[in-house]
Amino acid sequence: MSQDLVNRYKKSIRLSFQNAEIEARYRKKEDVRGRSSSVFAFSVLFCINLSFCYLEFRAFGFETSVPMYGYLASAIVALVNGLLSQFGKKLYMQNLRLISNVAISMGFVIAAIYLQKYSAYHTAEMSLLVIWLASLNAIRFVITSITSTVSIAASLIILNITDVSAFKIGLVAVFLIVAAILGGYLSYLLERQRRIIFLRVLIIKNMNSRQESWAFSLIDLDMALGGITDFKELIGLLKRYLEPVIKFESYILTSLEGQGPKPVADKVEGRLFEDEDKTIWSQDLLNKLTQTRQATISSEHETIKGFLGISRDKFTSYRLDVPVFNDSKLMGVISLRRADDAFDDLDMIAGVSISTQAMLIYRRSTKNAAMVLDNSIPDPIIRKPKLTTPASEEAAKNVHKKIADKMLATQTTNLQFTEPTDPVGENSEKIDQLIAPAELIKKIKQEEESSKKTITLLSRENSDKISIDRYRTAAIDGEPLSILIIEVDGLSKLREQDGDQVAYKVFAAIVKYIFSQVDKEKEILGRYGQNGLSVLMPRVDMNAAEKFAENIRQFVARALYKTTSGDKSATLSIGVAAMTNETGDYGAMVKRADMALFVAKKNGRNCVKVRL
Repeated sequence: MSQDLVNRYKKSIRLSFQNAEIEARYRKKEDVRGRSSSVFAFSVLFCINLSFCYLEFRAFGFETSVPMYGYLASAIVALVNGLLSQFGKKLYMQNLRLISNVAISMGFVIAAIYLQKYSAYHTAEMSLLVIWLASLNAIRFVITSITSTVSIAASLIILNITDVSAFKIGLVAVFLIVAAILGGYLSYLLERQRRIIFLRVLIIKNMNSRQESWAFSLIDLDMALGGITDFKELIGLLKRYLEPVIKFESYILTSLEGQGPKPVADKVEGRLFEDEDKTIWSQDLLNKLTQTRQATISSEHETIKGFLGISRDKFTSYRLDVPVFNDSKLMGVISLRRADDAFDDLDMIAGVSISTQAMLIYRRSTKNAAMVLDNSIPDPIIRKPKLTTPASEEAAKNVHKKIADKMLATQTTNLQFTEPTDPVGENSEKIDQLIAPAELIKKIKQEEESSKKTITLLSRENSDKISIDRYRTAAIDGEPLSILIIEVDGLSKLREQDGDQVAYKVFAAIVKYIFSQVDKEKEILGRYGQNGLSVLMPRVDMNAAEKFAENIRQFVARALYKTTSGDKSATLSIGVAAMTNETGDYGAMVKRADMALFVAKKNGRNCVKVRL
């Protein structure tokens, strides 16, 4: 649903929407119009009927009292309806009450014409009621037109059976018909305006809903596509994440690698791409996608033969082509089609965003796979000190070998930060100082101590495995469980400006501080994205988790971090969620925390947000 829907409606003259679902929603909304419009309408009708009552009294007194008392009764009914609209809890049959009330007033105008000698003010009264009915910003054009037509026809019939001359009847007919035309035109404009406002509100609500689905799709991508290193498998999975954000009827994709200038489809779904007898992805389209790096919107037509064999173009569908890039290389194209509504800017942006996020995850997965391969046999660099004797050199080699073996044993695919600790143990004290100098032994012990004690930040995969088990345990035992998802603000910018080492040191310092604040026996720290981490907190409820998150946020915001490029600062955006009856499983709880993090970043970063 896009702005194009409003533009198309403005160009047409018909009132009802072509889409049956939208029309049904509009009718339902019209059945429960607001209080203010009905209170105003009944107040005006109350005043009109009192005026008519006064005119009848001034003109005829109590000689013909039926119309006068009828107007008074109609005024009282309007007053009661107005009070019900103002103070009633629900608006029961508002439009029916409006129509009934004005029909009663019109009926007494007709009765006055029949019972009394016709006067020009009777025509003015009927015209005023017709205009009032048409000006109501609530009742549909068809209903007001029918009501006005029936009332005017009844008035003319009554005039015909009285002793009014044909000339006067003709003048009254012209006057009332003009009033009916003006009233009908006014009612038509007002209903069209109401429908346009309804469409705009509907589009805004739909866009907000799609933006929320878009955010959740990006979250789901990171959870579902992590670890996939096959491009065709990854691009084939994107459909399920495009569906909540972009409405489409048919779907087709191609992986361009090794296919040449005329790629063929890898996967096709839906009737709008069936029996395609032309190149789906022309070279011009591929060049445009490569140059702009943006999605493209087009409309599809087919040539058919019409009357007398004259060829004409027939619209078939709207089309959206989403490019999939790996850095600057166009890796694939996803094409979507639908027949009812044109694609809009949000469809373009969301499509490119989802494909870009998927490729970032793909690059991270392939890079991590390569790092695991490269680091499977670590090669620590140890500075060799100068030794005075061959025996001392041999002793140093043995100690270095011991340190290397320990460092190798502690290496995992998880990220680790070293931190100085207490001495290694009593065995190091027994090294023969006659074989190696005391200073050398002391330095090697410090290196060994540093390699032994580490702060382990688990990989995303490992932390999820442990956290899922902790979640199940907490659910069975009925204990609270909370999770923090933390992102270091501006770390990517710091990496671009000062290099990876500076960004790494800032990130490492923040992780060390958080590690010092948590309970090492219970809390689980894991990587989350490129610039973040997660903290699982068993036996901690949401309020305590939020307070803890706020404390570390404040500390980090005040701290400075010494690097080779000078003192650096950083802030944290934190999303908090807790296990509830509605979370269902660990993944749902993580999704809530990630959504809270998304809100924190949208609100300017450097804050803590909670997702209930």
